[in-house]
Amino acid sequence: MPRSRLPHRRPAFPALGAKPTPALHPRPRRGVARDLFATLLALAVCWLTCASAAAPAAEPPHPRSTTPYALEKLAKVLPLPVDAVPLDDTGDLLIVALDGAVWRYADGAVAETPFLALGGRVTGLLGEQGLFTAALEPAERAAERGNPRHIVVAFTEAGTNDLVVAAYPLAEDASHADAAQETVLLRIPVREAYHHGGQVAFGVDDMLYVSVGEGQREVEYLHETPRPAQDLTSLRGKVLRIDPFPADGAAPYTVPSDNPFVAGPGATQGALGEVYAFGFRNPWKFSFAASDGALLLADVGEDTWEEIDVVRPGGNYGWPYMEGPHCLEYPDTGGLVAPDCERLALVGPAAYYGHLRIDPAGGLSVTGGFEAHDPALPELVGKYLFGDFVSGRLWSLDRETGAVELLLETGLPISAIVPGAAGEVLVLGIEGTLARLVEAP
Repeated sequence: MPRSRLPHRRPAFPALGAKPTPALHPRPRRGVARDLFATLLALAVCWLTCASAAAPAAEPPHPRSTTPYALEKLAKVLPLPVDAVPLDDTGDLLIVALDGAVWRYADGAVAETPFLALGGRVTGLLGEQGLFTAALEPAERAAERGNPRHIVVAFTEAGTNDLVVAAYPLAEDASHADAAQETVLLRIPVREAYHHGGQVAFGVDDMLYVSVGEGQREVEYLHETPRPAQDLTSLRGKVLRIDPFPADGAAPYTVPSDNPFVAGPGATQGALGEVYAFGFRNPWKFSFAASDGALLLADVGEDTWEEIDVVRPGGNYGWPYMEGPHCLEYPDTGGLVAPDCERLALVGPAAYYGHLRIDPAGGLSVTGGFEAHDPALPELVGKYLFGDFVSGRLWSLDRETGAVELLLETGLPISAIVPGAAGEVLVLGIEGTLARLVEAP
């Protein structure tokens, strides 16, 4: 049901534009995914035609890039792709499918057998459940520790709805991973079939970072305390940082001693040491900037705003006290979720855009990307690229100036924006498309 948000404060954060409804993500099977996308488009139309008069004012439209861009289609039959990871320097990609498999893609074709098959472990039949992302452990890291090299994935577990982060050893020739030798790194109970987050990635520090959503969407839960995203004794609504596969093998992971809530002035009584940053709603995509290693994260919004965050250790990114640049009101009873919101030490977004009901140039569900470094796209080098699953728009953010530009109306339900093996900008659509961003002729 459409909801509106009143603008209680407008910090001077760089803006994109504006947007509408709870962001839903694709379900596992092709037909279901198409049904979901159609539903999202219907919701968008509703927001455009039924917007409340109390809706926040949109920001001025962001300009279109002066350099024209296009998508060069590489494949159109991928199996529900939601992530892709280069397989070392082979030029091949590992394509993560929402319904529970990782596939090897090479030369325009998907291998006949999966690189990793987790169909019996993963559920994706409701809400936003499924296999979300994968990360290859750096080969040098595994060798230094004397351990087998692993692929790490995050998924919704069949039968429990838990968010599970698990690892599987690679074959010596890296031809596949062994699903039978599973090591569960994290198991996080999630309340509903929504907002699981689920990104995993190794940082330049060789630590594993994991994004975890708040795990709930019903309005009634906003009234309950403690709120998971703000509760440092909960792993929900957080970015986590752990050190997996310790050399002694005594535990699947250890907590890095320099995590912000382990010791020193940042330590808080009862805080879980795994927590790196908190206050997120559904941070299902993040990446590390090639230029400075910054953790750049897209957090899917509630009713009005989508946001991009630069995540720093110990930072509080506001949810559910803020959505995007504004303090959040209870949608059912009114009044601020946090009456002292404007006085709290919250980190505002680096960029944000509005839902379609307040900004026809915006979107409904942000898909985070990465900092471009493709020499074939010189105007984009050093800029962060991100898109929207519903509107199909692709933007760039200049972190130095805060300027955002519209690069392309892709026409795709964008499920991932990832670098290829040579740094090329790859765009995935949940309906099966893999494409490369190029300058238009």
